[in-house]
Amino acid sequence: MFRSTILAVALLLPFSWASPASAAPAGDVGCDYRFFAWDGGFVADLTITNHGPAINGWTARWTFSTATGNLGVWQARMEQPSPFAVTATNLPYNAVIDTGRSVRFGWTASAAATEAPHDLTVNGMPC
Repeated sequence: MFRSTILAVALLLPFSWASPASAAPAGDVGCDYRFFAWDGGFVADLTITNHGPAINGWTARWTFSTATGNLGVWQARMEQPSPFAVTATNLPYNAVIDTGRSVRFGWTASAAATEAPHDLTVNGMPC
């Protein structure tokens, strides 16, 4: 129901569909960042895929090029020490990412504009 509500809202507002920012695995971790943007905000999600040994605890970090305000997050804890910097960490139930498995979390935000971040890292590894 939540997805259909977001889709309905997105269809009523001018928005842009951005191609996912997928990076080839840099070492053991791959990421898929996707977002739907509209005037004044966006909804986004990040899928982290583990290509190496099991991960027990993860932290994703990135910066936005435009000041952004976090409105809500699901499947992670998110901190924003500045309007540009973001840190997301696992919840107790999704801390472990076994080899070949993924976790996904998402958020909504307010921003004049947005784009996929170019400095995304997971546990310090570029994604």
